[in-house]
Amino acid sequence: MARERQDRTRMTGTREDPHAQARAARGLPLLVHSMSAFRELFETIARSREIRVVVEVGVESGQVSSLYADLGATVHCVEPDPDEDLRAVLAADPRLNLVEGRSPDVLGDLPAADLYVLDGDHNYAVVRAELAWIMENAPDAVVVLHDVLWPCGRRDFYYQPSPLPPGDTHPDAPEDGPTVWHDDLTPAGFVGGGAFTAARHAGGERNGVLTAIEDALAEADGGGWRFEIVPAVFGFGVLARTDVPGTVGMFEALRPHTSSGLLATLENNRIALYTRVLQLQYEALARAEDANRLAETVRAQQEEIERLRADRADGTRDEPARSPAVTGFIESVAMHDERWGTFLEPDPGLPGVENPHDVLGIQILGGHHADLGAFAGRNAVFDRIAARTEGVGLAYEDQCSAQHYFDVFCCVEREHRELTRVVDVGVFMGGSSAVLAGCVEPMGLELDLVDANPAYLQFARERVRRIFPGAMPRVRMFFGDLPTYVRTVLLAEEGTRALVHHDGAHDFPQVVKDLSSLYFARDRVHGVALQDTHLRGNIEHCNFVDAAVHAMFGVDVKYEPLGARYPAGTPVTRPNQWDGNYFLADTPEGMYIPFDSVEWGYPHPTMKIEAFLPVKAAPAR
Repeated sequence: MARERQDRTRMTGTREDPHAQARAARGLPLLVHSMSAFRELFETIARSREIRVVVEVGVESGQVSSLYADLGATVHCVEPDPDEDLRAVLAADPRLNLVEGRSPDVLGDLPAADLYVLDGDHNYAVVRAELAWIMENAPDAVVVLHDVLWPCGRRDFYYQPSPLPPGDTHPDAPEDGPTVWHDDLTPAGFVGGGAFTAARHAGGERNGVLTAIEDALAEADGGGWRFEIVPAVFGFGVLARTDVPGTVGMFEALRPHTSSGLLATLENNRIALYTRVLQLQYEALARAEDANRLAETVRAQQEEIERLRADRADGTRDEPARSPAVTGFIESVAMHDERWGTFLEPDPGLPGVENPHDVLGIQILGGHHADLGAFAGRNAVFDRIAARTEGVGLAYEDQCSAQHYFDVFCCVEREHRELTRVVDVGVFMGGSSAVLAGCVEPMGLELDLVDANPAYLQFARERVRRIFPGAMPRVRMFFGDLPTYVRTVLLAEEGTRALVHHDGAHDFPQVVKDLSSLYFARDRVHGVALQDTHLRGNIEHCNFVDAAVHAMFGVDVKYEPLGARYPAGTPVTRPNQWDGNYFLADTPEGMYIPFDSVEWGYPHPTMKIEAFLPVKAAPAR
């Protein structure tokens, strides 16, 4: 009774101590995960069933073990690799007995228990084997299983190093973990940090704790077994035979918990909030690292500027002269084409050509092909895109990694119910265009290709036509830059809701112009996915897309990392033969920025879109 009064005070506070609930709340860990949270449920079980012997599989810190001993039981604590702290905790309580070994191997060496608590390796193979032994050798016991709901219910987790043979495991992802915000694993999810890994895919056969329980019940073919779940703290499952005295009363006493829609709602809210916190922590760390790298890069580039100035002052150079940067292509070349700022008609001569790039005068330099097949099995629509892309024989060069294409696809798929159109800016040879075209038919979208070079537009469209001919009625080519497209198309076509993929010019001034133009159509743009945000190069190219993003939206802008992260020392982290470009090591290739959460620091509300449009210059000679 005294404990009940204390619990109530922690829940409600008092007039004299109104902050008791707040103190209790801040005293809890951010993630409540321990079996100690289920004390009252174990007490309910003990009131209905005699509990003299408990076998606890997965001992945590040992603090929960005394809970079972308080029920009047002798407790056998199964732990394969106890540390010294755990040994000391268990040794201090004579009711607790350390069993150093792996479950289910050691179950046969222990006395048959009245209660088995299974909270060890949370995967199908281990749980299935544990239940098989218990249901055959201790059929009168109550079995309590933890983590029967998300994230382990339908997805295997493996403690590391895993003792399971390859045939009992699914492919896992050491660096990634699940989140409730999308179905795939992510480095911003519930990751194991080396302690455990998660299966890459959820669902299917032989995958997850709850699947193991279901299969065990099916094999028992009834047998009087009953299983119920309390939908809280990752799921508390209770398994027992109903023909054992006290079992029916036990389940009836648990029914307010096992049938609670309120608990289920609170649990879903809890895991949604927690995985959102994980994402925010990941993004905050990434932003901090990005800011540090950006500051270091700016410092290095400032030193480079000073060196160049010194070279000009004394007429010497420490290195061979670079080729002058090509500037003003839009103003001095593209805008002199009478088709500038319009939708182009497809080139009728391309469909029958073996190598369209030769006809269009496009040079293939590196010949990089993104391996979309590396993501097989992640998504049925993306699998179709990969298969169709692979099945079209065409010479081309991709600008992005397969990871970037997959991540952009995931953004479109996740948001597509809010979209009417995807816009690919800077199409080059159609790598991203082909992936986005694969979304057109299954998601009911339109696709606009935008580029300041008509040759790239024609090639990208022809590549798309050969891969997804059925999508072509919804594909258009706009000859122009992004500000011109915004003024001419987005502002004129009411009802549009677009997601923009930006892989155009990467220099700071042009990216600021491009993003600024979207400000004027922000009610028609769901978000922007930017590629090469952490690309760098020779100073005259001013490759600082991330700096432009921060200039527009502030240093704390919320974004979703896109694309590959290249380890330090790999070739792409060193200046290459094409304008000295390279990627910052261990940084995301791109960013996705949803517009519903951004604050525009630029442009000023009094400014007009005309300020960001290109101005025609004298024609290039």
